[in-house]
Amino acid sequence: MSSRSIVLEVNSLHVSMQTNRGLVHHAVQDSSFQIEAGKVLGIVGESGCGKSTTCMAILGLLPAPAQITNGSIKLRGKELVGLAQQQMRHLRGKELALILQNPMTAFNPTLTIGKQFTETLRAHQALSRTQAEQKAMDAIRQMGLNDAEKIINQYPFELSGGMLQRIMIALSISMKPSLLIADEPTTALDSVNRYMVMKTFQKIKEEGHTAILLVSHDLGFIRKLADEVIVMKEGRVVEMSDTEQILSSPQNEYTKMLLDARLTADSRIEQESKPSETGHQRKSV
Repeated sequence: MSSRSIVLEVNSLHVSMQTNRGLVHHAVQDSSFQIEAGKVLGIVGESGCGKSTTCMAILGLLPAPAQITNGSIKLRGKELVGLAQQQMRHLRGKELALILQNPMTAFNPTLTIGKQFTETLRAHQALSRTQAEQKAMDAIRQMGLNDAEKIINQYPFELSGGMLQRIMIALSISMKPSLLIADEPTTALDSVNRYMVMKTFQKIKEEGHTAILLVSHDLGFIRKLADEVIVMKEGRVVEMSDTEQILSSPQNEYTKMLLDARLTADSRIEQESKPSETGHQRKSV
């Protein structure tokens, strides 16, 4: 592996949080991994295992009680740990992009989609307002949303969650970031929007310029997109391997339990969505 192709390199990362009772909670412990350009690294694990905390540490967006106590985070060889917030703000959006589970949190409800899109583009690229607006519409169309002229004049609350998610992805990838962090990007999407998002991620991957860190409970999404997967438990990486190895022949007992639980839950949901023999829909419990 050429060091020039490595986009993100995390070594021995420790993130700790001070509790109200003075106890120290180790949210991430001795976590190490790297991602090359054009590759996707998936992170799986139960809620609270440190997946999102790892992402926030990379972005320099840890909440006040949390702090990096040890380790290194390098983006294309540049150390991010200890970097001034002004420098991190410059990197976020331009070199580091984040796609959240809930797209409503990413948009200002008082501004139109077009204004938010163009202002973000112009903050990081030398574009006129007209050029930025045209680029915004092109990016929106690439996400399968054909009525771009109408969309840029609408407010976030006028659009569905699926549309907002695709617009957020369009904005993120239009910045051509070195690293794209996607935290549960398909959780709130229906099957059509999920398919569109998956195709977009596949296109980003094929272009080969951006590394993707993908956090998801959706094993189908992970299987189709991720080249490698790391499994986290209680802040630690307990297993890391190529995707097929992890999903088909896990070595760690926790990984086996996690996958069995996920597959069982998915099968149950699928079964409950089918009509019963009497023709009535099964009820979820």
